[in-house]
Amino acid sequence: MRPDEALEMIAETGKMSRGGLESYGDMRKDKVQRVRGDFLTPTFKAKITFALDGVTFNMSCVNLFPGDQHIVINVDETNKRIIIEPCLPTDRDSLKFANLKSDRNKPRKCTARIFCAMIYDMMNWNRVAKYKSMAIFQQWGNKKIIVFNLDECVQVFTEIIASNDGKKKRSYVVNMPKEWKGRFGHTIEELDEKNRLDTTITLITVDNKTGERHASSIEPKLPTPEELMHRPYGGIRIHQEEDNEEN
Repeated sequence: MRPDEALEMIAETGKMSRGGLESYGDMRKDKVQRVRGDFLTPTFKAKITFALDGVTFNMSCVNLFPGDQHIVINVDETNKRIIIEPCLPTDRDSLKFANLKSDRNKPRKCTARIFCAMIYDMMNWNRVAKYKSMAIFQQWGNKKIIVFNLDECVQVFTEIIASNDGKKKRSYVVNMPKEWKGRFGHTIEELDEKNRLDTTITLITVDNKTGERHASSIEPKLPTPEELMHRPYGGIRIHQEEDNEEN
């Protein structure tokens, strides 16, 4: 067979490489999905962990606010998300989420029983499980925030397993939301809509002297149907023998 005949046959059978994209706009087609970070290696990704007695922000998360050890927490009940932003230690509603050690922020567990109980009730979570949510970092000028979508948390159960030699080892079972099953992730257009933040509703600036609260002036948006829905867990289950994640 001549080389030109072989090339023609490959092209006809569809086995020939399609090459690159014609434009970045091809990435925005409905059939193109961005793989969820939760499906990859999430160990060093910024995240929050909820337990019934408190919350912990891991090292990657506190590094997003490298010069701050205190934050305020804003709750968006409509969209089932929380938004944190750095603040002064003297602010009335401040929470110390990191300790400064050797000129570097280190995570600390933040005891917050009432807050966590309210979050568990709002989300109808299992009280014996922990929940982890990956961070979405956003910045406008000198304004920095981190968003956590509570309806995209993974559910974590801890078990203690005894081996034949008598040694005990922690084992983890991770359940992911049922809606994640069968999809790699959202399309870019879905992500643009889902991650758009209505800061006029969710972010409030507090005057530290007068206590007055002022809404910011970013253009608002209506929540998407996906943001208003909470779906049960059990779509994907992962069994981990050891805890290699950060706090």
